[in-house]
Amino acid sequence: MTTYYVDFNNQASQTWTMAVYQELPNSIGLQSVSWKQSTAPVGGSTGVSWEESYNVAIADYKQEGGRGVYKASQTLKAALGTAWEIAFEDNVQQLRPVGTTTPGQILINNKSKRLANPGIGMSGQGSVYKRDVVDGASAQFLVTPTYWVGLFNNVILGEVISSNVIVGPLQIKFPSGMNRATLDATMDGSSILLSLTYSSALMTQSFVVQERLKLEKLTLKAG
Repeated sequence: MTTYYVDFNNQASQTWTMAVYQELPNSIGLQSVSWKQSTAPVGGSTGVSWEESYNVAIADYKQEGGRGVYKASQTLKAALGTAWEIAFEDNVQQLRPVGTTTPGQILINNKSKRLANPGIGMSGQGSVYKRDVVDGASAQFLVTPTYWVGLFNNVILGEVISSNVIVGPLQIKFPSGMNRATLDATMDGSSILLSLTYSSALMTQSFVVQERLKLEKLTLKAG
């Protein structure tokens, strides 16, 4: 399974939080949230990573300081093409698998007799949610995610993405065979410029291993 990386080099004039979020363009009524994020000071570097392993989730939705935030109460691994339902058992809403659905999609039916906030995500963290799904209704996720990255002053995991993106966003599009994106933030006068470049982390790791093997062989020969 391929691991994807987004590195962040902050050469701007203040501390920034880089957040990556997802959108599902062909799904209706979903809210995207800050999914992967990390903060870098001036002159600092940081990064995030993920694998394309999917999840289903139920979350509580709250307003925190005027910001909408989803906090997952349950997150489970899920394959594409599976159907799930939300039940109310042991005094709590719970997800359980109930069969299959259209390939490339995930379907979540609310059978809990309560409002529910179902969602899906990737790599263990919810990325998009549907708010206040009534009992007997469902949320259908056509899982063709697009990735976006932007800079934020103050954002927390699960916070709804809206006008809180301060710089950007830029869409992340990994070229074929590449799995690392590098976001550079630089100053142009009083403006912040963002740029994305791509490379292959797998090729870099292979090169490092080869160099280490070469050094080990030389050391043995010298001895």
